[in-house]
Amino acid sequence: MELFDTTIRSVRTFVNGLEGRKTWIADSSKTWQTGGNRNIVLNEDMGLELGSPECESLSSLLWTADLSAVSDNRITLVGPDFPESEGKSLPFAKVVLVGVKDFTEENTYERYRAMELIRYGLDLKGFMLRAVSQYGKEWCRISREAIRGGFSSAILGSHLLRMFREKDYVKAGEIIFITSTTTDVRLMRDITAPAAKVIAAMNKMASEMDFDCDDCEYQDVCDDATELKRMRDRLMDKTARGKHG
Repeated sequence: MELFDTTIRSVRTFVNGLEGRKTWIADSSKTWQTGGNRNIVLNEDMGLELGSPECESLSSLLWTADLSAVSDNRITLVGPDFPESEGKSLPFAKVVLVGVKDFTEENTYERYRAMELIRYGLDLKGFMLRAVSQYGKEWCRISREAIRGGFSSAILGSHLLRMFREKDYVKAGEIIFITSTTTDVRLMRDITAPAAKVIAAMNKMASEMDFDCDDCEYQDVCDDATELKRMRDRLMDKTARGKHG
């Protein structure tokens, strides 16, 4: 499916134009102690805050069937890394690019939801997903102990990419982190905004099963995205069969 191919190209162009980029290849040897699902970082233990309500934040998941559009296992950071930022509160963007196989109108939403839930399964000692917003924002805390122990964007990215690759339909994965400036994060938000609107339309279709397109705020999105229109039509057919079955 080609829902986000244009957005992915725009993301790539934008990141390549930013100064101070650092890249790593995800490394299976970059392990970190688990927290036993007790990763609560209190204010007094906090070493770094990412994407707090006082700072700009973005979380975006984009997928494509074009595996060449994803630099597999690459982790890119624009801005300061976690160990050098103790005591700070930084803006935070996390953009995950995923190369996928065998996505169809029938299974795309289910697979998107499975990938979206991966972040909640991340269990790294001293790393806390503080809050997630329906507006594509992510607020994280990292403990002082973890920061001083060397917890980095490369470690976080490596663990996340391993979790994505556990899905048999994920064939490539790449993560971009931005901690540089609120302006950079806002610009990335603008670039990913069309994709966010497509995902919002998908969520509305799947959760409400309401196909009154004339009154829907996402009508223009479905009309412009052929794949989304096909998903809508399949859901409508499925709903109709259920009523008459």
